[in-house]
Amino acid sequence: SNHKIAVSDNFTTDNFISLLHRKTFTEASIVILETMRNGTSIQLGTKLMHPPKPNSQTYCLVATTIANSLKQNSELALQLFQEAMDQGVTADGRFLNALLRCFGDDINGALAAWKGGIGAAAAKFEPKPNDNKQQIINRGANLLAAYNGLMHVCGRAIRPDVALRLAYAMQKTAGIEPTETTLNCYFAGKRLAL
Repeated sequence: SNHKIAVSDNFTTDNFISLLHRKTFTEASIVILETMRNGTSIQLGTKLMHPPKPNSQTYCLVATTIANSLKQNSELALQLFQEAMDQGVTADGRFLNALLRCFGDDINGALAAWKGGIGAAAAKFEPKPNDNKQQIINRGANLLAAYNGLMHVCGRAIRPDVALRLAYAMQKTAGIEPTETTLNCYFAGKRLAL
């Protein structure tokens, strides 16, 4: 199903609020995202407000809202990822973590999405050797956050075998050491499944 919502070029706060009335959190977050993407102006009293263009944090918040609905929304997550990439939004680890959590217990779908572009997007955002010292200190943090999203899905699917393979892949292919947070992401997903 397509979750695009038509938003006019200009409307009042009352009209905007009416767009959100009786919507689920997921639907409301998508309406707000579309308003930001379209550059829709909002009349607030005598002032015309112009929302900022969405950034990685915006997309992360929408993906988190989708993931917290506890329904499997892999199709919507992939659509959101593609829209963000088309808009030139940076694929930081927090955003990708939230996207992967949208897969619920569908670990095969999450792994396919990882191989289909999410993993490459996470690696692309990693600091390069010629970046400043602070960025180099944080090397691996982006990929680690994204991998932690996969671990959460492993927990939801109650698949410790896949989680163990991911831990090895983190070290072997990405050079990232799984952390206590990585393990806790698996357990948090598993708690939701039980």
